[in-house]
Amino acid sequence: MKVAIVHYHLEPGGVTKVIENTLSAWNQTSLDIQTVALSGRPYRGKVIPNAQVVEGLDYSDAKGSIDPKILVQRMKDAVMDALGSLPDLWHVHNHSLGKNPALTAAVSCLADQGEYLLLHPHDFAEDGRPENFLSLQEVYKQAYPTSERIRYAVLNHRDKSFVQKLLDNSLSQVHLLANAIPFEDSSPPIPSADSKLPENLYLYPVRAVRRKNLGELALLSAAYPEKHFANSLGPTNPAFLDEFANWKSFCRELGLSVTFGLGETVSCSFPQLVDHSQAIVSTSVAEGFGLGFLEPWTFDKGLCGRNIREITQDFEKLGIDLNHLYERVETDMSLLSDPNSLPKLLERALSAFYHNYGKTPPQHAVRQAYDSMIDQGRIDFGRINESLQKEILRNLVSSPNELEDLRKQLRMTPPGKDLVAKNKESVIKNFGLEAYAERLFKLYLDILSGKNEQVAYADGERLLECFLCPTRLNLLRTK
Repeated sequence: MKVAIVHYHLEPGGVTKVIENTLSAWNQTSLDIQTVALSGRPYRGKVIPNAQVVEGLDYSDAKGSIDPKILVQRMKDAVMDALGSLPDLWHVHNHSLGKNPALTAAVSCLADQGEYLLLHPHDFAEDGRPENFLSLQEVYKQAYPTSERIRYAVLNHRDKSFVQKLLDNSLSQVHLLANAIPFEDSSPPIPSADSKLPENLYLYPVRAVRRKNLGELALLSAAYPEKHFANSLGPTNPAFLDEFANWKSFCRELGLSVTFGLGETVSCSFPQLVDHSQAIVSTSVAEGFGLGFLEPWTFDKGLCGRNIREITQDFEKLGIDLNHLYERVETDMSLLSDPNSLPKLLERALSAFYHNYGKTPPQHAVRQAYDSMIDQGRIDFGRINESLQKEILRNLVSSPNELEDLRKQLRMTPPGKDLVAKNKESVIKNFGLEAYAERLFKLYLDILSGKNEQVAYADGERLLECFLCPTRLNLLRTK
């Protein structure tokens, strides 16, 4: 079987890692698959043996993108050079993300030509990326081709349910294809001698970005002063630098036992940092695949913190127990300086959110958003913006009753060894490279069994409606 893997670039990052893991997975099997990876930039890594640069495939806006028919021909020429013939199947990552409208249109051309396609969206222009979405305006009606020869692969339960609605009454199917997690059984690292490492450490091993919800890490530290909470790395996005600095100074002012960017202040390796921790923490409010809910167990560490059910509910079916995690952090509205101002804030956020997509909020949108965030006068801390989080924290630290209530909700006791071992075994069994290779190869065979070449296009507005929903509003994901 000959497969052409397509992505805008092969720079270090999430999709490139998925492609590298895919090839590593196949190398561990006896499957006869020849591959070439097509990219708009040179590949500088060592895992992908056969990579070709295709001019016009890199990121580009609508004005700068090339004629899609030219792009298709260049892609075919590159595959011919690498494999000696055209591929049996095209495996295209993030074709509809809005990073290059020419690729979106090129995929449409391939579909119309009867090619076999696996379309593999990791992220969506419809999910909080209005600039990307608007760049697709001229090609959006052709963004989601369907036929018996075209299948979609998505990362999580939420995306599968949304894409199923998109593809309703079409000949295409959507499949859950969770990312692989490479696992190497190695000896524990030599403990670090760095005296700056805090004792009783609860580590949040992520780079600081807004959706990681750093304010909730501060909240945990207020509720559990005997523990030390820390995230590992500071931001690289310039737009988040000021907010990151603000959280540092705010937590110093309140005397909270939390460190932001701990990994950049100590002289130890990441494995040593993990080994030193009592448990791994997550307070994230938005994830793609959900690696942060799986990987800690492979480190022989328990996970504490916030669950995102729409991402993780399929994990439970595979034997991974996350029932000890919380799904909301209820904080009393009276801790806000002006609770009555919240509806106006939601109205502004919803108006901007919809306007950025060229849409108008539906009737009763503010009430729907409000009711989804607030229950009996208590608001989910992970749904509000940084300024409101700081208001609550400032009033919370001097309220013993509120802090005691928080501890009852948060349950920050590390999972026991039996649960850690059980979850680790389930992760390795279901998300290892070998299991991934088998799932993907079966999916390829299913695609190649498609006979009908007839192509129709799904209405992307269905997908947009799934994401652009008042009850999904999170003020940490709006400006």
